[in-house]
Amino acid sequence: MRSRHRYRVRARHAQHARRPGLPIRQDVHGVTLNHVRRGEGEPLLLIHGIGGEWRSWDPVMDRLAAERDVVAIDMPGFGASPPLATGLPPGARALAEAVAEFVRAEVSAGPIDVGGHSLGGWTALELAKLGVARRVTAVAPAGFWTRAEAAYGRMTLRWTAWIVRHAPGLLSRGYERPSTRALLASGQFGHPRRVDPDDLRRMGDALRGASGWDDTLRATTRGRFSGGAQVQVPVTILWGTRDRLLLPRQAARAEAEVPGAELIRLDGAGHFAHWDEPESVIGALLAPG
Repeated sequence: MRSRHRYRVRARHAQHARRPGLPIRQDVHGVTLNHVRRGEGEPLLLIHGIGGEWRSWDPVMDRLAAERDVVAIDMPGFGASPPLATGLPPGARALAEAVAEFVRAEVSAGPIDVGGHSLGGWTALELAKLGVARRVTAVAPAGFWTRAEAAYGRMTLRWTAWIVRHAPGLLSRGYERPSTRALLASGQFGHPRRVDPDDLRRMGDALRGASGWDDTLRATTRGRFSGGAQVQVPVTILWGTRDRLLLPRQAARAEAEVPGAELIRLDGAGHFAHWDEPESVIGALLAPG
């Protein structure tokens, strides 16, 4: 099995370097990213959305790792990764440049397949423009909003963060009842009753502990994706028809703004389409390039 620690690992995480599949916090060229690496084969980078962490990909990780060398990261300012050290606003481009440094040093000198969700999908498209992505699979990528839709998304996420930060006990109890869980999680999932309460609690913990939440939300929702013609790699976009955060009408804009992109609409899926329809997302991520 190939080494998982070709580059310097901080001392308190060194014991993880010899145990594939456990988190590793790595400082490469000034970019510190916590990440998990599983499986063998061609590399596949997975990038979570705002407020998330690498475990956002749990529903699809095992299947993907059965066929690929899967690298799931915590984006700067989320999970166990510290914010960007550059002082730059953490917009999608700045995040992509940091991830690109990590990929080139730790994963592959050449372009690799990249999957991203929400802000991670936008970041994946930026990686394509940087020459790091060989192929992009984007689940409800952010950045294809109007100004009004960006304001709506920002307001919705701020309200979500307020509830998670100030009423965690209320949420935790509510998740136990399927009817209440459906009400509380319907903004993220098309089928919230199927989601395990412990997974929802973990997502809340990740958001609550995200040091980069406020700055990243502010920086990303003030801009939008541009330069689609610079994306010269195959792109597959998946979008749930019940997405209540990044509204389904944004899917058509994404398809139009990224020349040659394939759009797949997932009937009944919400914003976390890789939870609602994992088989469809796995199929897209593993499809031949």
